[in-house]
Amino acid sequence: MADADALRELYKTLSGRGALPLEPDDPYYVPILESSPESDPILALWQRIDLAESESVNLLTGFRGNGKSTELRRLKRMLEQDGCRVFLVNMLDYVFMTKAPALSDFIISLMAALARAAEEAPEKELAPLSRSFWERLHDFLSTRIELDNIGLDLKGPGAALKLGGKLKTDPEFKVRIQERLEGHLTRLVDDAGEFVVKLVDAVRYNSGEPDRKVVLLVDSLEQLRGVGDDAQSIYDGVVELFSGQAANLSFPKLHVVYTIPPYLTALTASLGRILGGNPITQWPNIHVRDKHGKPDPAGLKVMESIIAKRYSRWSQCVPGPYLRQLAEASGGDLRDFFRLVRESTLSLRTRIRVTGAEATMDDEVVRRVVQQLRNELLPIAEDDARWLARIHESKNASLKTEKDLSDLARFLDTNRIMNYLNGEPWYDVHPLLVDEIERIASETQGSSETGGDPCRA
Repeated sequence: MADADALRELYKTLSGRGALPLEPDDPYYVPILESSPESDPILALWQRIDLAESESVNLLTGFRGNGKSTELRRLKRMLEQDGCRVFLVNMLDYVFMTKAPALSDFIISLMAALARAAEEAPEKELAPLSRSFWERLHDFLSTRIELDNIGLDLKGPGAALKLGGKLKTDPEFKVRIQERLEGHLTRLVDDAGEFVVKLVDAVRYNSGEPDRKVVLLVDSLEQLRGVGDDAQSIYDGVVELFSGQAANLSFPKLHVVYTIPPYLTALTASLGRILGGNPITQWPNIHVRDKHGKPDPAGLKVMESIIAKRYSRWSQCVPGPYLRQLAEASGGDLRDFFRLVRESTLSLRTRIRVTGAEATMDDEVVRRVVQQLRNELLPIAEDDARWLARIHESKNASLKTEKDLSDLARFLDTNRIMNYLNGEPWYDVHPLLVDEIERIASETQGSSETGGDPCRA
């Protein structure tokens, strides 16, 4: 029997700090894939950086909200224990995630993030380097995009944050940067490389370690996503940035880890070879189901542990069988899982406060919150349903022609397809869509066999 106070506490622990990326020593932290060295993608990433010499580029992909940011913090801790100097930057503060990126504004945003990290670093020698870089950039940009006309001063304190904020919130300014700097990218990239080299040299000089590794972890770029009528241009821009401009995303003496959207691996063949030469590291959803759609007890236990770490009285609010139903409905996506549990507790607490009576979790509460999430994934077009049905059956992308790549990207971008790792990566549709896609695919099978698009049959 749940009481209002217990429900409130569980709700709060899944919001605010409880929903933010965690440090490895945080009381809320739960190991997910650390039990086996062979199955832990972060361990593989750590070893690649450890064995790399002068500089390197690595790519980390996974769905929004599935724990990558927390795992990047674990990677940071492991690298620091090896003696590396690690800068972790959150590109949500600097990048317009629903507008097409270009090399010009991306390099400026990336350097803004790194410069701000340098300004806030305990090594006092790094701040002057950042200020000097922004003064040069200010002079350069002033002659190209008339910075003075928009009142943006890159010579004062906090220049990195000012420019990053402008690029993030002002789409017209972003477009102006892209247009005006199109013929001056070499100068921009060279200046960025020079800043990076000076920063690495200063870190090494300050520590007295001439070969110390400096690592930049670039978080949140997986949130670059296609929206509305601009979706295709955004996908094209992301592909051009990470594939067409790959040579400009590597910096002398610096080891970089970029997070990338899951759809990028579908849109660009051999991306790991193109950008850095290393395999792409995939952080999967929690393995709450196997390839046959059966519940995975180990993955469900992890989901239960995540809740238990946050609130020890969780079972008084959401009994174990119902919690497992919510975990299965989420497909192992932590963001959706937290949301389902929060909405369940909210529903129960509302019932208690309105009626004044005691309340317990029941089938109706679970049905309602699950249906709410399902509704956000619907409707599904008939052609999409037939393709999703093939993915559900084959557990791979089931891509028939390259013309369909943008639609596959859309599936990945909207969480209709989920990624798992069990020996090897595999796909499946969101569990809340299985019944619907099978119904549509079955009803339209006859018509697709007698006509229509053969690539969708």
